[in-house]
Amino acid sequence: MLNNLTGLRFYAAFFVFLYHFFPVYTTIPKIEFFEIGFLGVDIFFILSGFILTYVYYTKFFVNKLTGRDYWSFIVKRFAKIYPLHFIITLLFIPVTYIGKYLFHQDSLNIYPDTLIQNFLMIHSWDTTMHLSWNFPSWSISAEWFAYLFLFAPLAYIYKLSRISLILISVFIVLGFVAYWINIPEFILDRYTMNGLPRIIPEFILGVLAGLMKIKINFNKKTASFLFLMSVIFLVLSFSYDLYFQQLCIFGFAGTILSLSYKTYFDDIFSSKLLIYLGNISYAFYLTQFLSLIIYEQLFKILFPDFWLPYIFVIQFSMAFIINFIFAALAYKYFEEPLRLLIVKKLIKK
Repeated sequence: MLNNLTGLRFYAAFFVFLYHFFPVYTTIPKIEFFEIGFLGVDIFFILSGFILTYVYYTKFFVNKLTGRDYWSFIVKRFAKIYPLHFIITLLFIPVTYIGKYLFHQDSLNIYPDTLIQNFLMIHSWDTTMHLSWNFPSWSISAEWFAYLFLFAPLAYIYKLSRISLILISVFIVLGFVAYWINIPEFILDRYTMNGLPRIIPEFILGVLAGLMKIKINFNKKTASFLFLMSVIFLVLSFSYDLYFQQLCIFGFAGTILSLSYKTYFDDIFSSKLLIYLGNISYAFYLTQFLSLIIYEQLFKILFPDFWLPYIFVIQFSMAFIINFIFAALAYKYFEEPLRLLIVKKLIKK
């Protein structure tokens, strides 16, 4: 189960990378598929609710939740997301000023008044007016909200009444979708600034999918069929513009649920390379903006006035390699060691 979903995590992070890179850092015409790469974040949000439900089902949804259990959960989630977020945000202070005033990268905006919110991971809680510093971290702030205020209450409602949780969750998810449908030319990326209206229905949908995983056992054929139907649903709704931006979350949920079982498509998601890439996917996602800023200047220095018919291949390869190197180093020397250290220091056996 974890292998397939670990691979899926990297695909989601890579999808966001395509969105950030094309066509901002190249001159090729717009590619519609790349322009929806921001939806990788929505896969993360649903996957987060799913994984947490599967891993913490007994402690949160079955047993009486103790203060020690909740503290352990919060510390582990904090240890996973905060150290690298803190380091990258800290790096962005000099990098942003140097990029803007020394290298004249006019696309960079500086908002000193939002630093505190960024360091506290509350910058997507409607506390700021701008995406600032390491702007992809808005989604980390939204995840932090879900850990603090969504997961435990959902588990508590489940223990009181399973039917009540299902009804409330379905009502919330469908309510958001109905609201989105009534917004002209709606795109999910419009919800980036304030991430809460985006993560709330998607995290809850992930929790529902996680509960289905626990209660229903699909065989390989059924899981593979569900995967195919989910992919076909996404392709058709995208190709024919059938409320794709509003309904894609259901296709993502179906894909995640199907891949939590054995399928005929496991080789696409669970090779050793993809498992490694999935493990560093958080670092790959969080270092993207920093990598692209450095890539932009490095390319200008190494290839001044350089042009070939397929120059974008060199540009893309260079940007991806820089991002990969940063992610691999950040995972090995910062993310994992600091995660283990915080857990060891703050959780008593």
